[in-house]
Amino acid sequence: MPTPDFSIINLVPIGVGFGIITLVAIYYLLHQEVTKRQRAEVVLRQQTERERLVNQIAQHIRESLDLDEVLTTTVAEVREFLQADRVLIYRLWEDGTGSAITETVLPEYTKILGETFPAEVFPKEYHQAYSLGKTRAIANVEQADVELCLADFVKQFGVKAKLVVPILQENREADQQRNSETLPCEPYLWGLLIAHQCSYPRKWESWEVELMKQLATQVAIAIQQSELYKQLQKLNAELEIRVQQRTQELAKANVSLRAEIAERQRTQAALQALITASPRAIFTLDLEGNIKIWNPAAERMFGWLETEVIDRPNPIFLDDQLEEYNTLQQSILQGTTYTTIELRCRKKNCSFIDIIFSAAPLHDSDDNINGMVAVIADITHQKKQEEQVRLLQSVVVNTNDAVVITEAEPIGEPGPHIIYVNEAFTRITGYSLEEVLGKTPRILQGAKTSRAELNKVWAALSRWESVTVQLINYRKDGSEFWNEFSIVPVSDQSGWYTHWISIQRDITERKQAEQALRQSEERFRSLIENALDIVKILDVDGCIRYESPSVEKVLGYPATELIGKNLLDYIHPDDFANTYYSFTHAIQSSEVTAPIEFRCRHKDGSWRMLEAISQRFLDNAADTRIMVNCRDITERKRLDEIRMALERERELSALKTRFFSMASHEFRTPLSTALAAAQLLENCQDEWDNSSKRLRNLQRIQLSVKNLVQMLDDILTINRAETGKLEFNPKLLNLEVLCASCVEEIRLSTDEKHTLTFACQGKAVPACMDERLLRSLLSNLLLNAIKYSPQGGTVHLSLEFKSDTVVLQVQDQGIGIPLADQKQLFEPFHRGKNVKSIPGTGLGLVVVKKCVDLHQGYINIFSDIGIGTTCAVTLPLDGCRGKVVI
Repeated sequence: MPTPDFSIINLVPIGVGFGIITLVAIYYLLHQEVTKRQRAEVVLRQQTERERLVNQIAQHIRESLDLDEVLTTTVAEVREFLQADRVLIYRLWEDGTGSAITETVLPEYTKILGETFPAEVFPKEYHQAYSLGKTRAIANVEQADVELCLADFVKQFGVKAKLVVPILQENREADQQRNSETLPCEPYLWGLLIAHQCSYPRKWESWEVELMKQLATQVAIAIQQSELYKQLQKLNAELEIRVQQRTQELAKANVSLRAEIAERQRTQAALQALITASPRAIFTLDLEGNIKIWNPAAERMFGWLETEVIDRPNPIFLDDQLEEYNTLQQSILQGTTYTTIELRCRKKNCSFIDIIFSAAPLHDSDDNINGMVAVIADITHQKKQEEQVRLLQSVVVNTNDAVVITEAEPIGEPGPHIIYVNEAFTRITGYSLEEVLGKTPRILQGAKTSRAELNKVWAALSRWESVTVQLINYRKDGSEFWNEFSIVPVSDQSGWYTHWISIQRDITERKQAEQALRQSEERFRSLIENALDIVKILDVDGCIRYESPSVEKVLGYPATELIGKNLLDYIHPDDFANTYYSFTHAIQSSEVTAPIEFRCRHKDGSWRMLEAISQRFLDNAADTRIMVNCRDITERKRLDEIRMALERERELSALKTRFFSMASHEFRTPLSTALAAAQLLENCQDEWDNSSKRLRNLQRIQLSVKNLVQMLDDILTINRAETGKLEFNPKLLNLEVLCASCVEEIRLSTDEKHTLTFACQGKAVPACMDERLLRSLLSNLLLNAIKYSPQGGTVHLSLEFKSDTVVLQVQDQGIGIPLADQKQLFEPFHRGKNVKSIPGTGLGLVVVKKCVDLHQGYINIFSDIGIGTTCAVTLPLDGCRGKVVI
């Protein structure tokens, strides 16, 4: 037997297969990694957008004290960000009622704004949980854990999913009590921030709930800010009243004070001797303080002529210096001599001067003191110079900019020597004053110091001119920093330049910021020019000033071809008004406008559907401009239309199927019964001759025909309601009599297995309702209760009168309605899964719902399998508000 040939050729397929498996494994791992990164990017973008939205609303709250504006902006931005169908703020009042005070909702859904709801909508027992921070996210209002009353209530507004977050405020009255008792404060429930999804059930993500909680916190801050602002206005008004009262009191006190000062001035001592030729002001006072001598120097210094002051009190001292001056004067009159006292005095023109005051007592021939003499020197100019020097020294020492003072020469090598640097120089360069004294500023230069800038400095110094440059210098530790310095020459009184003063500033951070700004501009420009979205910058009249290159991919126009053209010329006429309004609104507001959709003409003549947002463009240009970001959504719109058409077709097909199934069965049964009874009467003489049998067969025919008529009436009622032709003609009725009559009519047509009872509660009053619709409502509810109680039992109708409503309640002991079917009770032709062979059309409750809606009431149904069903209809008593057709 020959030996097998295991050559290398036979191993090739195995190697190839192993390689393929390896490549597939690598591709799978790479695909998993890419997917993870994409998910992480999506999460990061969502987080960034949430932070941006919260920060934007927080910024708006800080900038605005208008609470209505803040709330309106908040709900609009929340609805846009969450892509919800409705976002509103529900305000809870002290009596338990609530109102939708702010709302933004898509046009196709009912508005709730301004409506007030009774306390039963949000009972008090729920307040405690929400006050402690409870939130509620309902993905589907028709799910099993949602209360039936809540589901029925929100359905009237088209809600299929909702998210509720509390808006909490501090309970200030309770806080004041707790502060005195050192108890922790509790917040109170101010209202609710609610998001509705009406188009489809929606599972709310945890980040969406967290975002709503953050925004509810921001809304609470805005509310508190608005309340504090109102309190501040009130306090300001009270303060203004108190200031006015205090001003009046001070005015009265000032009058009294002036009278006292005038009296004291008349009693002051006068001057006695003056030295007319002295360059300094000299005056004398007598013992009464009146001026006796007033030399020409005093006239020049203070402005008063001698004739204006003789025998008058001294006018030169300020009111607040009188006490000090009087003390000084008394001391002098007692024999004390003062050589140099610095004071501040007032001149005749009400300006002020600083003086040195010297005074001594005057003696008569008996060596008794009979007055005083004062010599005054004006040191105002000297004081100003000293103050200027002090201020300049303080500025130089405390400024953040480095100050360097050098000698004027030599300008060439080795350069002027440093004689002073301030503390800022030490902080910037690391050199102390002792380390740089006698050296030149060239110790700061290094390899990267610009020679061109240094030559510019040298040229300016050579001409004794000021110069400002920016260059790189080096600190003591060798590190680099950008230095901006200005050099100015300083001259003496003769005009000879004696020093150079240099003001230096570390601009390293500014240079880094400028570099980062340039890089950021380059990145954003690259992003815009390579994005798929179209970015436009327009003048206020629509003229295009910038067009991103992506316009050629979307609309076929080269970007350069559209520059200078008017965008409005390319917009479809039907969309012109809406688009123009959006652009003009962007000019008036700094916020981003809501997205709009419009058709724009392609270069080939076709129309492309674009979605755009716009915002006022802020740059250094003097003219206001608009930035528009457009996205092509033509294909998306086409797919949406196809999807909606398929959905409508599917619903119509299902409705037709249920209708034909019902009609084929329910019409055949009574017709078959009538036909059989007629054939018996026709073919059997005994059936005709026997009066009891003949009557029974005729009753069967009449009952079958009656059932057919009732069925056709129900279908006709629903059809009229759907087509808007069902009339509502209310009039005053005695409901107790009407209900008793309906019960008696139904009792006569039922067997003995069922017991019909009726009870009326409350004070009966006339009700304004449509009798025809009310009879149809009662007969459908009672017949359903009998029909779905095949084992018999009691069917009870109760009528309860309340203050402005009446409640009709039908209760049976029948088979009940499965929970899964309770969500579709009011859909035409729908019947429960447990009805088995019980005949029916699935139209009874639909007719009841139409009748209830026409009366502007509501219906609640409670049912348990095997126990029975209770239908409660609540209708307003006053329905006479005119004829209504739906």
